[in-house]
Amino acid sequence: MINKDIITGVILTGAGAWFAWEAQSFPTMGGMTYGPGLFPTIAGLGLVLCGVMILVTGLMQPAVEEAPAETGPKSNWPLINALAIIASVVFFALGLDPLGFHVVAFPVLLVLLLLFRIIWWKALLLAVFVTFLVHFIFYSFLHVPLPWGLLEPIAW
Repeated sequence: MINKDIITGVILTGAGAWFAWEAQSFPTMGGMTYGPGLFPTIAGLGLVLCGVMILVTGLMQPAVEEAPAETGPKSNWPLINALAIIASVVFFALGLDPLGFHVVAFPVLLVLLLLFRIIWWKALLLAVFVTFLVHFIFYSFLHVPLPWGLLEPIAW
């Protein structure tokens, strides 16, 4: 039986290479040293790197026969987590402009981290830190304004 890591590694490596290849065809903007293809290229190369690491790990492990299916009760956590991610994306898309980035990103991150069973105080700190880190990166480095929504009166 083939190891699932081998299949996953090949798919990730191929997808990442394709993303990086396609990003090279994005038009460049005059007067800039980098164009819109820079970040998709970085993401694609990151996928290639992760895919190769998973592939190598899969090749180093011996193939294991699948265990017979368990007959006990199954957990609903995978389904709940998947639905929570989908709901978060929908909430983020619908609430970003009217509510603002900070008002949407913080609770989404906090809820997802808690659902993924991160200790509450670590989840709280991480949600605050990531929200402000993303804000800082977009404003300072990428010069992309994020919507303030309800926090417009205190926008800096």
